[in-house]
Amino acid sequence: MQRILVFRLSAMGDVALTVPVIRGMLEENPNLSITFVTRPFFAPFFEGIPRLQLYFPDLKGRHKGFGGLFRLFLDLRKEGRFETVIDLHNVLRTKLVRSYFRAAGTSVFHIDKGREEKKELLKTKEIKQLKHSSERYCDVFRKAGFNVQMSPVPAIASSAKASEKIQEYLESQKLPEQTLKIGFAPFATHATKIWGLENARQLMQLINEKYQAQFYLFGGGQEEIEKLQALSTDNDHITLVAGQMNLSEEIALIARMDFMLSMDSSNMHIAALTGTKTISIWGATHPAFGFYALGQPEEYSLQTPADELACRPCSVFGNKPCIHETIKCMEMLTPNIVFRKMEQLNLFQIR
Repeated sequence: MQRILVFRLSAMGDVALTVPVIRGMLEENPNLSITFVTRPFFAPFFEGIPRLQLYFPDLKGRHKGFGGLFRLFLDLRKEGRFETVIDLHNVLRTKLVRSYFRAAGTSVFHIDKGREEKKELLKTKEIKQLKHSSERYCDVFRKAGFNVQMSPVPAIASSAKASEKIQEYLESQKLPEQTLKIGFAPFATHATKIWGLENARQLMQLINEKYQAQFYLFGGGQEEIEKLQALSTDNDHITLVAGQMNLSEEIALIARMDFMLSMDSSNMHIAALTGTKTISIWGATHPAFGFYALGQPEEYSLQTPADELACRPCSVFGNKPCIHETIKCMEMLTPNIVFRKMEQLNLFQIR
């Protein structure tokens, strides 16, 4: 059995996008096993994948700092001999660890993130679709000499225990028949990728005026949870999910949605990888950079057209301040526009 070591420590959406690639690798190469180095929180993404071992470094303790990263190298060596090291992250931490493996004689390969292509698109505003992040992951394995085709969606599956719990949870809600179950993740890491809670409230109101729907609010972090609590209070048609479930249970619930509405965020990737219809709202960033919801139709990415706003896209990751007083690209994408587009896409049908 050939053994390879793979690194991807963060971020959440990027780790999720490794799943169809890891599945595809193991399906195409039956004599291969993979040890995947990541954070414990992301373990539910890899549920049920054969010949995959997860390794969780202690980045705040034993493996902290330069000395800790060398200890990580030594600890990984104790796991056995790896023929190849694959770095899907290519940050300082993983660069250091892989350099130790290279010095010890192990073949090492790392991702090309296409930074120059992305800079050029950002500079010229000439929109052309760049390679998807998951395809860039595949390229690293191919460079290392492996056959790999991404496993089709659904690529992420919840545990049997989580699925059973969510089935009971939905039954306990006793929703009227023909009620649409709509997942909604209105937050993202950066402000320029957030549509806004008032827009979210208005959109849910527009939908409920015409359709029977129950909304499930997803998010993370105490500040987000508190804002979502305020949005859901005294609204029977809104269910707060954020802070109420573990990741495996959230995955199981997302998989049961009729569709998911999300910003350019990790929830977008998770929903798409469970095989759920995923509608995404884009602000400063753009699907052309290669971060779109995998397997979803292009028209499911809702955005202010770049030719209607000269400054868009203004950032690869959304981490640059907006040049306008308000996030203009999001402001132009009104709840009425989003609602009409969703109707045109025939989304309001029970799954």
